[in-house]
Amino acid sequence: MKRWVIAGASALVWVAAVSPSGAADIPMAPPVKAPIAVPVMQSWYGSYIGINGGYAWGSNSVEFGPDAFYAPLLLGAGIPGTLAPKAQGFLGGITYGSNYQFNSIVIGLDSDFDFSNIKASQTLSGVVTGVPFTTSASHEIKWFSTTRVRAGFVLADHWLLYGTGGLATARVDAAAGNTLNIAGLCAVTAGGCPLGSASKTMWGWAAGAGIEYATGPWQFRVEYLHYDLGTLNFAMRDFVAPLNIINASVHERGDMVRGAITYRFNWTLLGLIFGTDRI
Repeated sequence: MKRWVIAGASALVWVAAVSPSGAADIPMAPPVKAPIAVPVMQSWYGSYIGINGGYAWGSNSVEFGPDAFYAPLLLGAGIPGTLAPKAQGFLGGITYGSNYQFNSIVIGLDSDFDFSNIKASQTLSGVVTGVPFTTSASHEIKWFSTTRVRAGFVLADHWLLYGTGGLATARVDAAAGNTLNIAGLCAVTAGGCPLGSASKTMWGWAAGAGIEYATGPWQFRVEYLHYDLGTLNFAMRDFVAPLNIINASVHERGDMVRGAITYRFNWTLLGLIFGTDRI
């Protein structure tokens, strides 16, 4: 019996002696690291609406094409072939559209409607055969609107560089006239006072590029557009000589720089139709 007790005690002593070195041979578990926070990337997907404003300028003017009756009269009076160049003015209104994002590529549809005072006018005074006269011309874009495709590349998390192009439409007014500045002469002098005007909704195109910064749902952009609305034609006639005519025209085209602030929602019309988005 004593031998078993002595053997058991010896075993306990041996285990106690070797246990520190054995524990040192067991590899330690690596320390647990805290998870690294991954920054949330800026999203461009969704529909947006906001306001815009800017400035536009052009080199277009009212051009005159007199017939054989009027040509020598305009030449003798020293009236130039064009008047009212360099239309310019401010515009502002609403901007709305939708973005669709594919990794770093953003495409969408962008529209706007602006009230404007892009206009030019000019008046000349002179004397022909002893009779004073006044000649004037003017043209103005009353409102301006575009619907354009927009496609861009995300330069960084919050910056989008894009190109754009599409349909442009506007309401254009134009007028021109010549007045003899002696009472009654317009009623008795054939060809002395031709007048004409036109007002029309014109259609054309617009194209340009811009850069946009987004933070959360807010988007801030600056863009340049060139627009061309085509030519507005009208006739200048004198009721004393109605068969004679001065054809007048103005080619409405120019450039503009606008800024816009928009608020973006996390849904699009297509997403609502196909059930992938909810308001």
